[in-house]
Amino acid sequence: MASSVAPYEQLVRQVEALKAENSHLRQELRDNSSHLSKLETETSGMKEVLKHLQGKLEQEARVLVSSGQTEVLEQLKALQMDITSLYNLKFQPPTLGPEPAARTPEGSPVHGSGPSKDSFGELSRATIRLLEELDRERCFLLNEIEKEEKEKLWYYSQLQGLSKRLDELP
Repeated sequence: MASSVAPYEQLVRQVEALKAENSHLRQELRDNSSHLSKLETETSGMKEVLKHLQGKLEQEARVLVSSGQTEVLEQLKALQMDITSLYNLKFQPPTLGPEPAARTPEGSPVHGSGPSKDSFGELSRATIRLLEELDRERCFLLNEIEKEEKEKLWYYSQLQGLSKRLDELP
């Protein structure tokens, strides 16, 4: 009877170990699902921000074309291409093919080599860094446009002053 108790206790320990692993895997799945939902929400928000920025850039480009400021327009086109490539690179869902579950000799499942939480975090941090860089570039361009607009107004006022003086001459 002692000999049958040992295999039974061994089976009980294996079942308990499998239950613990199952519980751990379920928790990890819930965590990953939660993290994925958060990333999808962030992605959706960033997509809207990028669309908004792209719309503003297009509007500013139309203003620049009408005023003949082609150098700044070329910079805006490059920035728009950066935004488009960022969108294409970062916001398309990754294609994760199903991986066959690896098994140990006893037949219990082991962890697959799917993307880790760290890789999602790195992607998010990289996206944030790129968005911050785009925002800095956008602010720089907006400041340049504002300076040029002020300079243009100053030249117009100078031209109007000269025009008045010319009209006053006999």
